[in-house]
Amino acid sequence: MRSRFGLALMIWLLLGADSRGETVAPVWTYYTSPPYDLHGDGYDLTTIMCAELTKRSGGKWRFEPQSLPRKRIDSYLERGDQAVVVWVNPSWFGDMDETRYDWTRGVAPGRNEIVSLKTQPVEYTGPESLIGKSFGGVLGHRYVGIDELVAEGLIRREDASSFSSNFGKLLLRRIDVTMIPREELFYLMANERVGAQLYVSEKPHQKYERKMLVTKGLKGVRDYMDSQWDALNEHPDWRHLLQRYGLDQFQARKWLPGPAVWPAPARSADYALSF
Repeated sequence: MRSRFGLALMIWLLLGADSRGETVAPVWTYYTSPPYDLHGDGYDLTTIMCAELTKRSGGKWRFEPQSLPRKRIDSYLERGDQAVVVWVNPSWFGDMDETRYDWTRGVAPGRNEIVSLKTQPVEYTGPESLIGKSFGGVLGHRYVGIDELVAEGLIRREDASSFSSNFGKLLLRRIDVTMIPREELFYLMANERVGAQLYVSEKPHQKYERKMLVTKGLKGVRDYMDSQWDALNEHPDWRHLLQRYGLDQFQARKWLPGPAVWPAPARSADYALSF
């Protein structure tokens, strides 16, 4: 089913219903692992979203997904390129007052979980909880409060290329603690079946809303996207992926408690995308 879906989706993206008069809206993601990365077969949240938004626009827009490194996205935005950057937060782009770019309403909740081994559990109460420990970071990522203590030599930061790499390093005891977005941690724990070995601190490093950044030159795109979330929630493949990554558990403006829900598999509950 998945391969047939991917082929049909690629044909739709390449040909569209009618390319005449369409305005291309590049859609950039810098994620390299689930649930927000791009899969080769097209069966991922970002590609499905782009296909549905294109189809439902009636020939006005064509949303084209592309995977780019974060630093390149920053460079393109700085030079004035027009695009949508998906699954991000205004604070990560220096736009806390949401005036530099247009932002959709919140489309998914996010929590950056502090993860350690049950044999050496770390209960996070603040960055000081990590003093004297080796912390697994991701190249190019900044960790508020933690990096300052790294600079003082109080925490040893050891970078890897991805969250999944740090997950593996933690299991091999090469680091003491790491930080992984809740959605990816849910996926890793469900698929690797190692939840019994891990301890997830009740308090996360951060809680936030994921939104879609839309540059000012793409007039009307933000409002159009905001009008489509309810319809997208009814798409069966979208809902299947939300369940796979544990996102179906999140209800509008409600946060799940910490360790109590781990390492339960994804449950088939309803998930409201709009907040």
